[in-house]
Amino acid sequence: MHQLKQKKLNNTILVDVIIVGAGPAGSTCAITLKNSGLKVTLLDKDTFPRDKICGDAVSSVTKRVLRQIAPELETRLLDFAPKTNITQAKLYSPNFKSLSFSFSKTGHCIRRKDFDHWLFEIAQQNANNKIIQNCKVKEVNTTNDFAEVTLADGTIIRGKVLVGCDGAHSIVAKKLAQFKIDRKHYSGAVRQYYSNVKGLEGNALEVYFLKGYLPGYFWIFPLSNNEANVGFGMLSQTIAENKIDLKASLHDIINMIPEVHNRFKDATALEDVKGFGLPLGSRKYAISGHRYMLCGDAASLIDPFSGEGIETAMESGKFAAEQILKSMAQNDFSANTLKAYDERVYKKMWGNFKNHYYLQRLLGNRVRLINTLIKIGNIPWVNKQITKLFY
Repeated sequence: MHQLKQKKLNNTILVDVIIVGAGPAGSTCAITLKNSGLKVTLLDKDTFPRDKICGDAVSSVTKRVLRQIAPELETRLLDFAPKTNITQAKLYSPNFKSLSFSFSKTGHCIRRKDFDHWLFEIAQQNANNKIIQNCKVKEVNTTNDFAEVTLADGTIIRGKVLVGCDGAHSIVAKKLAQFKIDRKHYSGAVRQYYSNVKGLEGNALEVYFLKGYLPGYFWIFPLSNNEANVGFGMLSQTIAENKIDLKASLHDIINMIPEVHNRFKDATALEDVKGFGLPLGSRKYAISGHRYMLCGDAASLIDPFSGEGIETAMESGKFAAEQILKSMAQNDFSANTLKAYDERVYKKMWGNFKNHYYLQRLLGNRVRLINTLIKIGNIPWVNKQITKLFY
């Protein structure tokens, strides 16, 4: 296997693999490469532990990905204390009828500040990994012979391949894949942590489809210590066309809708409202090219309906690492060879993405349809079929 030695020549660091972004995608990619002997440099603009604005729902797929990398990683997650065990979801229609269904496998809710730091610390345990935090990537580039990242301080990192795991505003995706925000395939959302929300069920994700706030949904997800992740999200095209203020909408939902407000009368907000963007997996992109691959949010791999992205980020990071091992063996990082990564990602994820995109489009702001579907969903046979759709 061909390797570059990790060494510094003037202001240039030579490595095998450059990973930009140390969130779930980047850390998982680095962890997967642990026993490869490759020299990996993992970069992040922040210093861990750091917050990541998100719904904090960690599906059971995450545990499967960890188990496939190394069984003890799943065990370590199960032993990880600050989490809730999620076994069901509860959907509320605009007329506040509810539909509950169980997940066939247990998921979790974990604050991203905690979960991402946990994964990052595992990535740090590999002696072959060079970690650079609090660094700003100024430029990325690929040539026939190498991939290269230039940091704001002038440091150049050069490797055989570059993996872009740097989130919704990925510089790697913008510079190398020419990604631009497409509001038809992008969502905006806001989040606020609360304590002491009335009637909080510690094992259930709550999702509300509210009249006047469609297409989109309001959520209450239970965290440890009787805290909750509370938020509201909507398709960016709708936000732009209707000039919607998401922060104001979240405030109005909590304070102006009686059925919701009753839950929050004695609750305490633990932070100001924070916003974030979600690049959705509702269309296919070229997520690799000559000497680079994109993972997670940088590759627009967020579920178009649920907004989930942690598990797809981790699985794509794992797939990228496995493609690196194949390409290293052949010393071939051409666009044609790395296209196998795209094919593997979409073979695994596109079916769900496509179906969930159609579901998102079908429901839209159709209040009567949502009311009817949730009513039908309570029929025992239908409810059983719904349960089979989820991990």
